[in-house]
Amino acid sequence: MRSAGRLALALSVVLWGALAFGQNVKITKGPVVEHTSDHTAVIAWSTNASAATIVRYGTDPQHLDRRAEMPWGALTHRVTINNLEPGKTYYFQADSSQGARTGTTAMSGVEHFTTQGGQNVSAHRGREARPELKLTNGPVLEHVGSNEATVAWSTDLPSSSIVKYGMNPNRLNETAEQPWGATTHRVELKNLRPNTRYYFSIHSAQGKNAPGQALETPPKEFTTAAAGERARR
Repeated sequence: MRSAGRLALALSVVLWGALAFGQNVKITKGPVVEHTSDHTAVIAWSTNASAATIVRYGTDPQHLDRRAEMPWGALTHRVTINNLEPGKTYYFQADSSQGARTGTTAMSGVEHFTTQGGQNVSAHRGREARPELKLTNGPVLEHVGSNEATVAWSTDLPSSSIVKYGMNPNRLNETAEQPWGATTHRVELKNLRPNTRYYFSIHSAQGKNAPGQALETPPKEFTTAAAGERARR
């Protein structure tokens, strides 16, 4: 009985140490405005540990009284804000609270974006030429195994790295992604079925220098290797 008690105490100390010395959550990239339309905006950022995905926003930088969020638990955070007014400037702050193992919080500074539409935005566009986001290479399949595949491509400007995929080219309802901010993009698709045909499309939205731009490729296909078959490269 004494041995069991000592073992339980030792395990409690180890668990407490893991929780106490977990990694404080920090924002490592972003936040950036990946896309804007007349009524929506997409905000993205990355953290070093799993945390909440919340955007606090409003029309007054001192009073961010509205919020949009996605489920907890990501390293790559992406939130769509809906029901915005056209041609209006909004202020926002990325909030990644409840950091894994530590309960710590990372908050960005207050940033802003202006939705499309409206006379002010149209006039601004006429005066300022924005860089154009272009696909410079790919997409290519770097690796195809029985349960996984790696898709790679390049863009001329930093942008998001998203692959939409599925077994129906008209319904790519699965998503895999990597943190925003690269020009060389490499995304791994996991938990695939062996010897199965899949379709995929890449999506890169560019926000840092030209918010609102995005590119998406037509669906391409590949077939996973049979179970036990050597992966193809």
